Amino acid sequence: MILPDNEPLFDHFFIARQPIFNNFGEIWGYELLYRNGSDKQSAEIENHDIATLFVATCGFAQSQEFCDPSKMISINFTEKLILEGAPRGLPASIVVVEVRADEAPSGALLDALLALKADDYRIALEAYTGQGHQDALLDMADIVKIDTMGKTVSEIEDLFLKLGSVDCMKLAEKVDCRESVEQLRALGCDLYQGFFFAKPVNMRGRTLKSTQISKLRILQEIEQPELDVDAIKDCIKADPSVTYRLMRFLNSSAFGFHVKIESISHAIRLIGIKHLKYWLRMAIMADLSGPGKTPALYFMGLNRGRFLEELAQYAKAASLDPDSMFLFGMLSLMEPMLDVPLETVIGKLPLSDEIKSGLFEPASLYGMYLQLILAIENADTPTVEGLCREIQIDRKWVAVASSRAMAWTCQMSQAMQ
Repeated sequence: MILPDNEPLFDHFFIARQPIFNNFGEIWGYELLYRNGSDKQSAEIENHDIATLFVATCGFAQSQEFCDPSKMISINFTEKLILEGAPRGLPASIVVVEVRADEAPSGALLDALLALKADDYRIALEAYTGQGHQDALLDMADIVKIDTMGKTVSEIEDLFLKLGSVDCMKLAEKVDCRESVEQLRALGCDLYQGFFFAKPVNMRGRTLKSTQISKLRILQEIEQPELDVDAIKDCIKADPSVTYRLMRFLNSSAFGFHVKIESISHAIRLIGIKHLKYWLRMAIMADLSGPGKTPALYFMGLNRGRFLEELAQYAKAASLDPDSMFLFGMLSLMEPMLDVPLETVIGKLPLSDEIKSGLFEPASLYGMYLQLILAIENADTPTVEGLCREIQIDRKWVAVASSRAMAWTCQMSQAMQ
């Protein structure tokens, strides 16, 4: 297997976050906007589906680090993604599903939106123009957005009159002066968004690269008529990028989990298979939008995780959980994979104290297993033997686990070339 030395270990992504204010001057929520560069002030979108997927996966997780978790997050979804159920990968409690209607919506789209409303998602009709083809969406909208740019006061008044007594919140966007705010408030406007309040703030993040085939395997598994949770778990375990983002996603304040994640199985139980399926669809499709290859650190991460899993499962290493050991081994290489301090990476993940101590405290039990891995990788036989005595694990099991792990990792990597 050829592992290129110059292959990037992560992809950068860019989004903008613009606050939405209420009539009390308080931030009601934020709209997330796609950007294709850190210095871009507007979107240059070639594929709207892919842009939405990046915003809904990477962008959502990134935004949760910088804003009050009680604030709403508004994301524009394409009809295709709504029909595929993509919004369901995000928490209904804070997500607003924006939909645009430049022409009459299809019956399938209306049915999908009604189903989302039934599951407590809020629906926003973007760019309301008062045209008849928007009426069907108007009937189900929780929020109606009116673009004020380039419109006269009379034209804006007409749009509010057409809304009449529709039971929804009215949001004026692209508001650029105080006079406009006062006029809009008099018309019954509830929410405001625009340069007068705040320009969109660009945010930059990065997400690990991983192979295309591993992602296709995940998609293949989640589309089976009868979901095999164990198979899905195995696919996720084979992809460090997806594992990292899933755990970071679950750690976002939107979910409010107060437990520490012990393993990938634990993460799946927390999010639930339904939400997991929709989130994976978004994450995988976003990744498949660009080329990717398997870097050397990806290979090493898989091998470390499998080695520790083998020890826990077959050698009964200190009665440790095999899933937790796999996760620990893979996370041990997050720092070089992301090229950021380990403290920064781990701070984004809801990990158990045992895993955290293993990454930072060499004398801890997990820490000694990490030292054992390093000694094996460096062919340091005296250290391997010393650690085996200290951990009280048979040296022959270490050799067997190492051999099995290498065989499994090679098999996985060859299948993903």
